[in-house]
Amino acid sequence: MQDDPFARAVERAQATEQAQAHAVRQRRQQQWSSGNRTAFRTHATVFVAVNLLLFMIWLTTWQLAGGTSYPWFLWPLLGWGVGLAAHYAAVRNHLHRGGGAPAAAQPAAGPSKADELARLADLHRAGSLSDEEFTAAKADLLGAP
Repeated sequence: MQDDPFARAVERAQATEQAQAHAVRQRRQQQWSSGNRTAFRTHATVFVAVNLLLFMIWLTTWQLAGGTSYPWFLWPLLGWGVGLAAHYAAVRNHLHRGGGAPAAAQPAAGPSKADELARLADLHRAGSLSDEEFTAAKADLLGAP
């Protein structure tokens, strides 16, 4: 740890901002994962219900035709099954690799307080700010009275 109190304040501010950003990413990941699991469960439920209905329709026509009807219900079952398997693979891959929301969906952030404090410290060290100006700017940035 450094002896300069201002440098320690910058380190604390950076650590706090990193912890907050990590917490936001974790919360966003949990919401994203929960939504993906719910969407897959809904897709699987509709898949089973519709294909069961198609099978029942085929079974009825098969009995009416005297057992000579072609099992046409297999084609939608297989086609939709491929889509359901792809959905499962996408959700499973996303959950295992720990991906969050797409980067484009995240808002661009301005400079953080830690960045501003570091910039003020650089200006003070370079002599661009006097001790009084530096103290006043730091207090203003940190919201001190």
